[in-house]
Amino acid sequence: MNKILSLITFIFLLGAGKLIAQDALALVLTGDTKKNASATSSLPMFEFRASANEYDISSVSKDMIGEHVFGQTISEKLYLLESKYTYEVPIVPGNPQTRTMIRKPVIYEAVKKIEKHLKKSVKKGEISKETASKDFNQVLDIAFNVLTAETERFEKAITEANDPNSLTNLFTKRVKLVF
Repeated sequence: MNKILSLITFIFLLGAGKLIAQDALALVLTGDTKKNASATSSLPMFEFRASANEYDISSVSKDMIGEHVFGQTISEKLYLLESKYTYEVPIVPGNPQTRTMIRKPVIYEAVKKIEKHLKKSVKKGEISKETASKDFNQVLDIAFNVLTAETERFEKAITEANDPNSLTNLFTKRVKLVF
């Protein structure tokens, strides 16, 4: 009887020791990842589901768009941005006058501010036209894909960005589109 009791105690302590060791290891690893994650990036990343917009772009005719400094593709995408983000509502029923309403005005205004900033930067020679075109193309793609997404946190980050450079960095470096 004494041998059986000591064997049961030994097996119990062996199992308990493994559990305690695993818990200790889990606590150590969890603490490490939190420290490393906060050290590498303190700014939040945003991830949105995306879809290709080639069909929408191909539906835009040359007569609908104007010329743009960054090229025809940007011009087509800006036309689509205007058509997707803005709509007209009558001021008073029966009156032909309308008022332009903007869906997600924080994002729309940020895109317009980035466009203005990139045009000025190219004009001053601070960045190349190709780089500005690539960055603005990415900004427009993000704007199309977040139109129907939940963007409260993203809009808050946009309002906290106080200059056009940080807005551009927000759109180009901290947003990931998942196709």
